[in-house]
Amino acid sequence: MSAHESSWTLRRLHAGELPAPEANRVREHAEACEACGATLRSFADAQAAFEAEVPFEKFEAGVERARARQASTESRTQARWVRPLMAVAASVVVLVLARPLLETGGRTDPLQPPVAGNRLKGGAGAELRIGGGVDPQRVASTDAPEALQPGERVRLGYMADAYRYVAALSVDAQGEVTPLYPESGDSLAVEPGAGQHWLPESVEFTGAGAERVVLVLTDAPVSMDALGDAARKSFTAAGRDVTRMAPLDVPGAQTQWVLLKP
Repeated sequence: MSAHESSWTLRRLHAGELPAPEANRVREHAEACEACGATLRSFADAQAAFEAEVPFEKFEAGVERARARQASTESRTQARWVRPLMAVAASVVVLVLARPLLETGGRTDPLQPPVAGNRLKGGAGAELRIGGGVDPQRVASTDAPEALQPGERVRLGYMADAYRYVAALSVDAQGEVTPLYPESGDSLAVEPGAGQHWLPESVEFTGAGAERVVLVLTDAPVSMDALGDAARKSFTAAGRDVTRMAPLDVPGAQTQWVLLKP
C-alpha cells in the first residue's frame, strides 16, 4: 500500500468530489503528510492562477443586456442564449479531463498529457470554461454532459496552431442551431500568436434541457450557414437526440460539449 495519496485522489478532494468519509480520511492524511499537503496546496495555487487568467467579471450593463435579450424571446417555446457585455467574477476549481479534438471522418489523435482543455496534434486545442454562478468556475469535460447552474455562463478558448479560422455554434434539444462566433457570415480569423486565445465576451444559455456547443478550427473560412446545415444533418442522423450527435461533416478539426441547462 502506498504511503501517499494519489494525485487524482487529492484532486478529487480539492474539487469536493470525494464522499464524506473518504474526504475526511484523505484530508487528515494530507494534514499530516508533508508531500500530500504540498500537492493539495499546489491545486489551490493553480486555482488562483486559473481564476486570474480568465475572469468572469459582472457588471450591471451586462446583466441588463442579458435581461433585455431574455425578455425579447419569452414568446418562443425554447429560449435562446444571451451574450452579456461583460464577463462574470467567480472562484475557480481546476479538475480537467482532457480529450483530443474530434476530427471529421471519425478520426481522433492520441491522448496528450493532462492539460487545461482538449488538445490536438501540433498544439491545437479548445476549452470551454463555466463561471458566473454560485458554484466555482470549472473547465467543461467532453466526456460527459456538464450541468449548468442558474446564472452560469461559458467562455470559449482555442489554440489554433496551424489552423487559420475558428467558428462556434450551438444546437438545442429541439434541433435549433444558433451561430455563436460569428453570428453570421464566415468563420473568424484566429488571433495572431501562439498559445490560448479567447473568443470575446461570455455566453449565457437560457431555457432548459441539453445544448451542444461545437467549436471548429479550419484552414479556410467556412460560412456559418454551411456549419448550421451540417449541424442540422448531424442532429437528424442522431435521431433528433442532441446528446448523441456525431462530429459535423465539415473540414478541419472540432470539439463538442453537451451542457445541461437548469
